[in-house]
Amino acid sequence: MWRGQATKRPLTKGLRALISVAFTAALLVVVVRAVDMDRVVSLVGNAKWGWLAIAMALVPLQVCLGALRWHRVATDLNLSLTRRRAVNEYGLSILLNQVLPGGIAGDAVRVWRHKRGHGELGAPLRAAVVERAIGHVAHLVVTLLGVLLWPYVHGNEAPAGSLFLVACMCLFFVWMWWFPVRGFRSLMNDAHVVLHSARQWLFHSVVSVLLVGSFLVSFWCCAQALQLPLGLGAVTAVPLLMLIMIIPFSVGGWGLREISATVVLATLGWTPESALALSAAYGVANLLGAAPGALAFLSDGPKEVVA
Repeated sequence: MWRGQATKRPLTKGLRALISVAFTAALLVVVVRAVDMDRVVSLVGNAKWGWLAIAMALVPLQVCLGALRWHRVATDLNLSLTRRRAVNEYGLSILLNQVLPGGIAGDAVRVWRHKRGHGELGAPLRAAVVERAIGHVAHLVVTLLGVLLWPYVHGNEAPAGSLFLVACMCLFFVWMWWFPVRGFRSLMNDAHVVLHSARQWLFHSVVSVLLVGSFLVSFWCCAQALQLPLGLGAVTAVPLLMLIMIIPFSVGGWGLREISATVVLATLGWTPESALALSAAYGVANLLGAAPGALAFLSDGPKEVVA
């Protein structure tokens, strides 16, 4: 029985990875066939690389902010993790999420490496899930504010159904906080420990909003590099178009992000070519900026467990 389960698990993971790759490729093919690629190549080729360098430089900052949040979560759950180790492991996970299928492979590696210092998987896994969930909630709040501001900033309505969708996602997290479904109670108990006091709420709110803000600034820098008029769309449209990247079913968000960008930015009068160029520039800047995460392989490994 055990052998059958052990054999089935790698097969399932392999199939999921294959589907993720195929899904990403299919979405990219759809987008590429629907636009004038010569125009996209021209926009990217004439990019101001100084702005792209700033976008790349923001990635290590994002790693440090995410690692700081993870370290605080782990510490509050009595899981030993130094800040230095948190930065190394978080940087590696961000890089792996960029290049491996599924969108969460890097987080899985981060949990596994953290688990090796504790001997069991459950607590490190819950810590990582709580940390990511806090980030998702912050992203949702920023997205909700952006959608509410949309008519006042742009003079037209936000994409159809966006307010309803974001509001429902926010309500889901509120419901889970107060009435966790069976099977998620241990996870929510950990979340309550992590967010028990006003001081903890303030810490995670500040760190998470800064992290989301760095994503928006990165998009704005990429728009500046391509000389595209994003403006306040970085606050209204970008959080919304990034929301689809929560779906863990692609390779580095490619395909999903491009489809979302063309749909959302069309509401602001952007051409599909401009939206695709911006999304591609952001993806490349993110990937190159995350490259230093590979240095975690040169560290001592996840043996250090001193808080």
